[in-house]
Amino acid sequence: MLLELLDGGKVRGCCSPSTNSRGEQHPPQRCHGGGGDTVLHIAAKMGHAELAKAIRRLEPLLLTRQNSKGDTPVHCAARAGHHAIVTSFVSTRIVDEQVGEEHGRLLRVRNGVGNTALHEAAQNGHLEVVQAIMSVDPDSAAVVNQAGVSPLYMAAERGSSNIVRSLQWSEACSYEGPNGQTALHAAVLICYDITELILEQVPVFIKRGDATNNSTPLHYVASSGDRKMVQLLLDSDNSASYLRDKDGFAPIHVAASAGHLNIIAELLQHCPDCMELINNQGRNFLHVAIMNKRLEIVKYVLESAVFIDLLNEPDNEGNTPLHLAVISRSRQITQILSSDGRVNTSIMNNKGHTPLDLASLASNWNWEIALRMYKIVIELINHGSRLSPQRLDLITCCLQKNQEAEINQYRAFANNLIIVAVLIATVTFAAAFTLPGGYKGDSSSNAGSAILANRAAFKAFLVSDSLAMISSISVAIILLRTGSLDHDIRLYSLITAMKLLWVALGGMFVAFATGVYVAVVSNCKWLAILVAVMICSIPLGAWMTAYWPNSDFLSLVKMNIIQENDTPITDLDYRWYNKQVAIRRRLAGIADFHTP
Repeated sequence: MLLELLDGGKVRGCCSPSTNSRGEQHPPQRCHGGGGDTVLHIAAKMGHAELAKAIRRLEPLLLTRQNSKGDTPVHCAARAGHHAIVTSFVSTRIVDEQVGEEHGRLLRVRNGVGNTALHEAAQNGHLEVVQAIMSVDPDSAAVVNQAGVSPLYMAAERGSSNIVRSLQWSEACSYEGPNGQTALHAAVLICYDITELILEQVPVFIKRGDATNNSTPLHYVASSGDRKMVQLLLDSDNSASYLRDKDGFAPIHVAASAGHLNIIAELLQHCPDCMELINNQGRNFLHVAIMNKRLEIVKYVLESAVFIDLLNEPDNEGNTPLHLAVISRSRQITQILSSDGRVNTSIMNNKGHTPLDLASLASNWNWEIALRMYKIVIELINHGSRLSPQRLDLITCCLQKNQEAEINQYRAFANNLIIVAVLIATVTFAAAFTLPGGYKGDSSSNAGSAILANRAAFKAFLVSDSLAMISSISVAIILLRTGSLDHDIRLYSLITAMKLLWVALGGMFVAFATGVYVAVVSNCKWLAILVAVMICSIPLGAWMTAYWPNSDFLSLVKMNIIQENDTPITDLDYRWYNKQVAIRRRLAGIADFHTP
């Protein structure tokens, strides 16, 4: 029946009461779909103005009828942008005559999420609908939905500057948004024009923080990196640059965290003393930049004499920028800070640790981190950093407690290597007796020998397969030594086993590649070459990615670059470092041979 009523948007007796099988008549408002839509809802959605007017004249109370989502026909028309229908619905003369007291609250009816018709029009960018509603009920711009969002906030978030202007006609207009935000929070991330409109009307909003973290609009734009918008806000009120959020972050901290050097420069140009602002941890913008590994910001600070007081400034825990560079494990930042003569490389924090202490105290490093920290240690030593005075016997006693845990870690890693080695040995052993091409089956003296024995690829297959099996068996034998209490024996056993295991894996890959090649080359040479290259190159790439940093680090260990003995080094600090670190490494283990 509804399709007949709405066919082409023409009135075809739709305004007459319907009659059921028992002869009972029902008014049009009883005609609705599963979603609770009346015929007026559907006409409003589809934009059939003539039909909507006819239904409204017959049953004016349908204007306030809500469907299952709480939408009235006015909501539907406003959402779809049918301004002619909305205008007819909110016409003062018609509504006053036919709806009476309903007129006062028609435009204030809220749907299931608390939106009025003005919310729907503003959210969907329908300027003419907004103007039609504002001409009848301008105070509806003050209504917020269940999330606390005003129509103007929706328009600002959408970037509809004309709608914002129309809504600002009302003196009661609300600028509220979700989570304590204002429309200015949304505007600074979207549109300059809307930002200017809001600042002209309510400049105080530049200092208004949200309810989540007390972040102001300037905090928001500092995180986005829009320098032009920052200029606009600071020209309006530069005191906003001193406001902090709940974590004590000022806009300059936010910009440093996000790595926006251009925003930092703009903030310092307007408010030079904001470089001294600290957060709840006592950290200035340089501290924050270092913790987030923002190298360009650190270089910017070092290039200017204005920031000299920041170079050795401690936070609440006494950590200077160099301490934090070590904590963040940034070798580049550590290098440029320690190489600057104005930076104190041996200053101690509240726990009595120098940057070199922090770099050498870690006990749960994996190999990649250990290699990185080793390079940081070398950078610090080369630029004069010292360890804090300590009793080595206390260090030894403390680290001996980790001996049992270290042995268990080695054993777990060794067990994994043995499993891999045994699997390789099994596969390569089986491959040696299932040769590609098969065996000769004649009755001659060569019976049982390989058919392809004279081919070079077959010979390469046999050699690589044998090498893989021998290497994998050797790994299993060597790993029996990892249970030793001697740290050096455990370490060297694992290093040797790992190298042999890679040899075994390489041999297995080559054996597979040559086996496939010798079996396919006679029928399709290009396919045989392609498969062989793939089999050899892809595992090699994986090895370069996963193992190269570890092999570098373990090679340094085996070559005694980190030495145990007291070698005659003229630098007293280097000798002190060498002795202490050797004890730490020997007792705690230079590498953590398991994945945390």
